[in-house]
Amino acid sequence: MNIIFLFIYGIIALIVAIVLGILCSIVAWRIVRKRNWSHKRLIVLLAAFTPALFIGMEIVLGLIGSVYVSETKGVDLGFGDYWEAPLSKSHYLYAVDMPETASIGNREDVFVQEGSGRVEHLWVSDDSVFVVIEDKPTTSEMDSTSSSVYSLYLFQRQDNGVDTLLNRADTLQMTETLQNRNLVIKTALTPDDYFSQTQREAHKIESPVRHTIVIVTLLALWALLIRFIKKKEKV
Repeated sequence: MNIIFLFIYGIIALIVAIVLGILCSIVAWRIVRKRNWSHKRLIVLLAAFTPALFIGMEIVLGLIGSVYVSETKGVDLGFGDYWEAPLSKSHYLYAVDMPETASIGNREDVFVQEGSGRVEHLWVSDDSVFVVIEDKPTTSEMDSTSSSVYSLYLFQRQDNGVDTLLNRADTLQMTETLQNRNLVIKTALTPDDYFSQTQREAHKIESPVRHTIVIVTLLALWALLIRFIKKKEKV
């Protein structure tokens, strides 16, 4: 997620906040005018700013939550054109610029990478992750009849290390191996799919907590306003 995307996202959020703020203020004004409530301007003003407060708090808390998830669970959302998602305790899927260019890294040694090409397909089965990498062919392989060279790896999410199930295989060998393990290409995840799925899993607790905090805060503001108005009316 680069700076341009963040800038566009910010503009869209601002426009949405303004439009919703205008609509909320119109509705609030009609309500307070009919019921002849006091402090009409204060109510309308808070109604106008409520959408902006909601969107702003969601963005700020979302960024804080994303940083926390990234630090604790090793899931990077793509800020700065970098994506990361864990495959096991020792290995992770990462990409720079585009998720389609994903490779596998080793946390124990940042210079070690499984395979020499890009990730093609992934399958998630319980706590296991199967990964197919299209390797860069050597000179001799480029001269042979095989057009592509692949490797198949198995990662256990809760363990370290990696099992090399099939290394430097041609298309036919890879197809047979996948069929023997009931791994169907149609059901495979792309790197982008895996990043998105892992992000949803990592945020399944953070997201509802964030939404709850935002809603409770806004309700508290409205409760304080109503209490303030009632006190003024008694006086």
